[in-house]
Amino acid sequence: MSEVVKPQGKLMAMLSPVSNFHLESSETCLSILAAVLRRKGEKDVVILSKGHSAPAFYVMLHEMGLLSDEELYSFADIDGLPSHVMRGLPFIEVSSGSLGQGLSVANGIALAKRIDGEEGRIYVILGDGELDEGQVWEAAMTAAHHRLENVIAIVDRNYFQLTGKTEEILNKEPIAEKWRAFGWEVIEVPNREEEIEKALERAEEIKGRPKVVIVRWEG
Repeated sequence: MSEVVKPQGKLMAMLSPVSNFHLESSETCLSILAAVLRRKGEKDVVILSKGHSAPAFYVMLHEMGLLSDEELYSFADIDGLPSHVMRGLPFIEVSSGSLGQGLSVANGIALAKRIDGEEGRIYVILGDGELDEGQVWEAAMTAAHHRLENVIAIVDRNYFQLTGKTEEILNKEPIAEKWRAFGWEVIEVPNREEEIEKALERAEEIKGRPKVVIVRWEG
């Protein structure tokens, strides 16, 4: 009987040939992506704004049977899977790579759905280092002003970014109070798949304002 490889093992195996490219950031995103993709409905949109966590997304596609072993482990190849998610991949309607833009795009999609009378939630996965970008907070104000209740942001609060610890580079706390001040409903949970899914379920029931789930890494 072949050994069952867990998602974290797959992630490490696919990133080992490329010097563990964004391993930590992808590792903390595995549970978030698993919970979001499980809740995603046909009319919902998922935006991986922290696009450098693409390896975690590919592992989830492999878990769902949407990528073969050969495709998954092509990440290290020139003609293999892209280092950031791109349109054309399953579930991906928005290419990413430039940090800070995902929430603005989500607002545009939400407003378009409102104008067209369409249903559907927009889940936006943000990195905590990404919150350094001013555009995130401009988008946060916009979502609150227009009461975009179908926008659900998820912040991967793993306490590190590309060049070091988040609090040493630019202090992020108090994150929850900042989002509340911008008019958002805030839910905080540990980085465990079942807790994240419960938080998303709660967020989906809240009406009249955008919601953010802050997922805190305890590893």
